[in-house]
Amino acid sequence: MSNASASRSGVTVVTGGAVGIGAAIAEELGRRGVFVVTVDPGVAVDGTPQSTSEELTTAQRIVEAGGSARASNISVTDGDAVQSLFSDLVSEFGALDAVVNVAGISRPTTFATGVEDDWQAVLSVHLDGYLNVLRAALPLMVDAGRGRIIGVTSGSGWRPADAGAYACAKRAVAALTWRIGQETPDGVTVNALSPIAATRMVLGALSRQAPSGGPGQSGSTGGVSLALSAVPPPEHLGPVGAYLASEEFAAWCRGQIMFSNGAEVAWVVPPRLLEVARTAGVASLQQLLDALGPAVLAPAEATQATNGGGNPRAGGAFDDTGSAASSSGSTGRCAIVTDVREWGDAIASALTARGVECVGVGAWQGNANGADKVARGFEGAADQLGEVARDAGRLDAIVVALAGGETASTATRWQRVLDEHAGVTEQIRTDAAWVRAVSDHAAAGDHPLRVVTVVDATSAGGRSRAQAAAQLSRAAHQATSDRVDAFAISVEATVPAALAGAAEIAAYLVSGSDAGALSGAELVADAEWFGLRSHPNPAGTITFGGPDVPGWVDGALRDMVTGGSRD
Repeated sequence: MSNASASRSGVTVVTGGAVGIGAAIAEELGRRGVFVVTVDPGVAVDGTPQSTSEELTTAQRIVEAGGSARASNISVTDGDAVQSLFSDLVSEFGALDAVVNVAGISRPTTFATGVEDDWQAVLSVHLDGYLNVLRAALPLMVDAGRGRIIGVTSGSGWRPADAGAYACAKRAVAALTWRIGQETPDGVTVNALSPIAATRMVLGALSRQAPSGGPGQSGSTGGVSLALSAVPPPEHLGPVGAYLASEEFAAWCRGQIMFSNGAEVAWVVPPRLLEVARTAGVASLQQLLDALGPAVLAPAEATQATNGGGNPRAGGAFDDTGSAASSSGSTGRCAIVTDVREWGDAIASALTARGVECVGVGAWQGNANGADKVARGFEGAADQLGEVARDAGRLDAIVVALAGGETASTATRWQRVLDEHAGVTEQIRTDAAWVRAVSDHAAAGDHPLRVVTVVDATSAGGRSRAQAAAQLSRAAHQATSDRVDAFAISVEATVPAALAGAAEIAAYLVSGSDAGALSGAELVADAEWFGLRSHPNPAGTITFGGPDVPGWVDGALRDMVTGGSRD
């Protein structure tokens, strides 16, 4: 349905445009003369079918207000349908100017709860749906030489929120935005909005909050109050969303995430290296980690800042070949879960040197063997972990190191980023399945466990997966009453030096008595160094009172992000 030509201010698709923030953005765009296509299959907040409402649709409200709009009931999970819709719009109107991907569902999952079907459904809509939008829109926009895409992430994807599949998906959306936004050609931009409003999802979260979280706030939100008196209505996000989808914003901004509550805009920056230490040519990586773990890495993780800038902190650790420190001399039993034999060899070697007995599941088999093929689902992972514990005895830790996707070699950088995300949703779900198995095993035995997820992050998809694993691990202590320490290592080079460094980090995390302080940390291993990255965080905020966005906000935000550069 429409009552005007789409030529006035272009064509913008808003997914999830039936209700909430999506509807608010769509209606604001309609008021600005944009031809709006709302995409929404009309499902309930959990993604299940619901009865048809007799109320006016968003598109109908836009038309009744004098704007131009039509509605589509496809789902972003249907890649072919998204491709067909976007191509048809280009054929009809000559261009697809912008897409705002608000579509999402919510189901109750946390670090330690939620059935696998719910995990899969949430990951599919939020992450696969975003990938479908990018894969369909970017080729059309690149051919046209212009276009704007706004993804939607969430504070649950960058704050320490215990939001399970939703947190993993939204962190991966953020990671993908940061990466692909830097690879698109001039004229084509990808950015993302991280909103908060009293949507159906927030109201659902309120109904599920634990009483111990206090009124309207719990650990599941990462410390953000969801009290209805504090959270703005969705309508307040309409002007901000329309601004981020505008040519004005896209003229200078690419690959960035902006948080907004309708009255403020905050620039959310990606993880950045806080601490880096050399691994090449080191006499003993074990000694180096034992020295730097408590003195350098743990303080940086706790404060999200380096304590360097003064006297040397490592002492003689780079040249030390003495006996292992007492913090790493503990014995125990660790299961190594891997589908890459080389990973198992390296991790087992590092663990054995620290007095840890190793058993294997998958491609590497220790003295006490598990299944020779790694389970990919929640139930299968739990069964395999239980079998290893019954056969080998009590487990103290599990290291999960599963292969990632193949690195693509297409000629165009933005295409390569998308190609390298093939299968990433399944990989994230599999990583989560093993973390969940550890959580359940620790709860059943009422004893502490450590789980280390080692991710091949040599591709763009691997980086997104690694960030999802790190985001999930941040909820471990709160979700398990400190029973589980969870760690994530992003391995960003394939040479043997990176493998050895990652294995030594994993061994330190498994056996170090002080390593629990790094639970949830974003650790990285490269060819010649290892390091610690910060968590995503707001680097600056503009307060304007909202919901209308004053004209000066664009200049102030540009100055904040670019440091005043006008290039």
